[in-house]
Amino acid sequence: MIANFLFFLILFFILGAFSFYLKEFVILSLIIFSFLLLNKINFKFLIIFISFFVIGFFYANFYTKIFLNDIDDSIIIERELSPTENYRRYLVSYKNDKYFLYTPIYLNLHPKTKLNGDFEVLENKIFLKNIKNIEKSIYEPIFILKDKINYLIRKNYSLNSSEIISGILYGEEIKNRELRNYFKETGLLHITAMSGYNLTVLTNITYLTLVALGLSSITIKLFSVIFILLFVILTGFQSSVIRAGIMTIALILAKLVGRIPLTRNILLSTLFLITLFSPSALLEDLGFQLSFLATIGIVYLGSFFEKILKSRIIAETISAQIMVLPLIWYKFGEFNLFSFLNNILLAPFIPFLMLLGFIALIIVFLYPFNQILNIPFEIFFKIISILSKMPKIYIPIPFVLTLIIYLYLAYFIYKINKDERIDFNFVIN
Repeated sequence: MIANFLFFLILFFILGAFSFYLKEFVILSLIIFSFLLLNKINFKFLIIFISFFVIGFFYANFYTKIFLNDIDDSIIIERELSPTENYRRYLVSYKNDKYFLYTPIYLNLHPKTKLNGDFEVLENKIFLKNIKNIEKSIYEPIFILKDKINYLIRKNYSLNSSEIISGILYGEEIKNRELRNYFKETGLLHITAMSGYNLTVLTNITYLTLVALGLSSITIKLFSVIFILLFVILTGFQSSVIRAGIMTIALILAKLVGRIPLTRNILLSTLFLITLFSPSALLEDLGFQLSFLATIGIVYLGSFFEKILKSRIIAETISAQIMVLPLIWYKFGEFNLFSFLNNILLAPFIPFLMLLGFIALIIVFLYPFNQILNIPFEIFFKIISILSKMPKIYIPIPFVLTLIIYLYLAYFIYKINKDERIDFNFVIN
């Protein structure tokens, strides 16, 4: 009873915070309020929930005005993007906004590096003229190690293989324009994004590998958490990956508990903590959005598809895809029928490619045996190059339609997870 009451308090606080940034969340909140009324909610509890919705709204307003007013004049590197012919490109933060920084080819910068100097701002682009100061981050040795790993991959594997391996394993930007275009045209670019989808699949591979070694359940989960922490470090403590890591660790804790209602509370509590420290995170951070939705899909749809497909890792991969695809379509503004089919067709093979990518890292020095691993990645390249030439059938996807899709998915999850039915005894007259 108390757990359900706290569930709705946290839920409406989060919805209130999100509504400050995106007014469409008010519609979702009204739908949930209506659902509670249909369940004969006591009026005093409804007032309490509305109060927490308002508190969440004003908390987001307070956070934005107080914590985001401390504007740093430094340019902060977030990640490197694919270069142009004459410039290196970086995604950067400057005065609490995002820009594309263009620097000379010879200047190699890593995430978290701070720049001060003379530069020209043109719309969303910054052109560096003169550097006065470069303040490297404490994570610089990690980024140097990552550069060396990328160098070894590029040196020992084909161009296509190396780009795919680094992309699907740790979200490295695909710099080969032809390959990047193939991923984009087939609707598969998201699998190379720095998001929780990659982290969730990689954690699953680690988990199943440790199970095959016969380790105890607690030991497996401990090693999985250590793996997540190492992954977060390797990717440079990017905020999206940190949040994805938190969600994935929450998923591991949920599986350790084993009870679905407690799983729900663990995931919502995790979202609540992230909202407290960064109210706009779920709305502005696509990587975290994909992480959260992928986690929901694995928790609530995984067992349903596993009964049908008889394969846990394929079931969880498809479950994650089902939850993330509507958001991806909305972000691109349209739905491509063939990109949907491409995702359904190739999604089961992504974990297999990630596993091969891991093996490729391990045997990177074992020439010529490592060259065998070029074969599956080159085959994958050929497949997506063919699929990219399929006709495009685009259907616009507005926010309202996206909301309807997720409401239906929520209803479907509600129906197939009987143990998840929320007890409304605490609110019935």
